[in-house]
Amino acid sequence: MTAGAAGAMVWLDGALMPLEQARVSVDDLGFLYGAACFETMRAAGGVAFRLERHLERFERGLRMLRVPPPPRARLRAAIDATLAANGLRDARVRLTVSAGRGDGRPDLTAALAPVVLVSAVPLPPAPGPARLAVASLRIDARRPLREAKTANYLPSLLALAEAREAGCDDALLLTHEGHVAEAATANLFAVIGGALVTPPLDDGPLPGVTREVVLACARSLGLAVEERSLTLEAIGAAHELLLTSSVSGVRAVRAVVGRWQAAVTPGPVTAALAAAYEALVRAECGERGPAAR
Repeated sequence: MTAGAAGAMVWLDGALMPLEQARVSVDDLGFLYGAACFETMRAAGGVAFRLERHLERFERGLRMLRVPPPPRARLRAAIDATLAANGLRDARVRLTVSAGRGDGRPDLTAALAPVVLVSAVPLPPAPGPARLAVASLRIDARRPLREAKTANYLPSLLALAEAREAGCDDALLLTHEGHVAEAATANLFAVIGGALVTPPLDDGPLPGVTREVVLACARSLGLAVEERSLTLEAIGAAHELLLTSSVSGVRAVRAVVGRWQAAVTPGPVTAALAAAYEALVRAECGERGPAAR
């Protein structure tokens, strides 16, 4: 379950109910074996930003798990109802679908029906510039389900725990080949030689919806954009580093720590992309900004 404030309402399998009353079976394959996909989205003005792109990735992931995706109309209605029930306009929305209840065995064919959960909480304040720790674990760029956002989130959780223990905000994940893939909870961009550079999908990052939007924003601003492999040495020589995620949007990076230390000053490219991204969110969701609320 997604944590929420007292009195929060969630949408579970066709009905709104108080968060504290929502229950999922102990035989649920998402709980037992991680057979679930989720999407975390930003809502502005009570509208989920780039909802269709999130649902496209969501459906691809569910099909990889052999879980029939629920109808989009049902998911849209569930998200709208959850935002309305909680009286939220700017929010963090989480959509989760598990394979459903089974018989305890690790057998996807035993699942009876997918379980659908939607929760929403107020959008947290924009975070400040991040400190990243280079995680000790390595990821497989060719790992199964690498393009899906599944409940099998343990590598990211372990990396993030390691980063927090080092006094950092997020972790930098490397592949076994030594290429930078992403952060534990965000995609990574670097400003190098006047170009905005991000690891290619072949190096294992999640195909983030916000990543896609920021690439488009960069091109609209006339920035040179490159998707190419990055090493730690390249990261250390970057003029600016930034993270992108649905909830935080564009977030500056101020330091990377690990086998070496790299200090980075949040700069004009990051600021321009953050402003362009925020303006796009507001425009697509029909919001004029804080004064409109």
